[in-house]
Amino acid sequence: GGIPWRKGSNFYNAPANGPAGIMLARTGKLWRAQATADWIDDTLRDVHTNLILDGIHPGGEIERNVYSYCQGVVLGLETELAVRLGSPRHRNRTHRLVDAIDEHLAPQGVIDGGGGGDGGLFNGILARYLALTAVMLPWESPADIRAREIAAQLVLTSAEAAWENRLQIEGQPLFGHDWTRQAQLPGFGGGIATFTGGTVRSSGIPERDLSVQLGGWMLMEAAHMVSAAGYPRRFESRET
Repeated sequence: GGIPWRKGSNFYNAPANGPAGIMLARTGKLWRAQATADWIDDTLRDVHTNLILDGIHPGGEIERNVYSYCQGVVLGLETELAVRLGSPRHRNRTHRLVDAIDEHLAPQGVIDGGGGGDGGLFNGILARYLALTAVMLPWESPADIRAREIAAQLVLTSAEAAWENRLQIEGQPLFGHDWTRQAQLPGFGGGIATFTGGTVRSSGIPERDLSVQLGGWMLMEAAHMVSAAGYPRRFESRET
């Protein structure tokens, strides 16, 4: 990993290196993209859950926070490399990460949690790359098919929940910050989002934040991609 999370920092994390790796893969710098993916897998993968941890400080201290967008960008990187290199190790990592997301981050099949501020985008980013996996991962084995189907179902189930829990304001949807709960209408009171320490903190009612609404629309875009590829809403079995 060679990308610090911001200029002047010595903290190297998944949210910086995952997108950098995707860009490298898409621009033909496959050896560097693969080195980035290998570094993330060796350094930031939790061996107990197979989820991707946030990042590493000088001296080897790991930030063990688990964020949905970390899973998303790494899933996107491994999928891009699986397509471009055909390497079993990238397909296998994709299978493993999809299973980890399904087990740990999606109770009842809906991507969990969410928040405002920066966090309003996190689940939308994960949905975007789950959709990419669902439509791009090569169909070379039953495990590939299973991973694609799980990724597709996570997107579609999450989108259905988010749509059912939206508010309709002047004919337009207002998405909730947590797709499993009814959205709240922001009023005139309460705090608004603030920028501190390099991070945008949530408004008192997260639905006020543009990030939450953009995250909801990213989910709808992902669901459209998956549906257009022919995936049904439900699958009879996830067995290989």
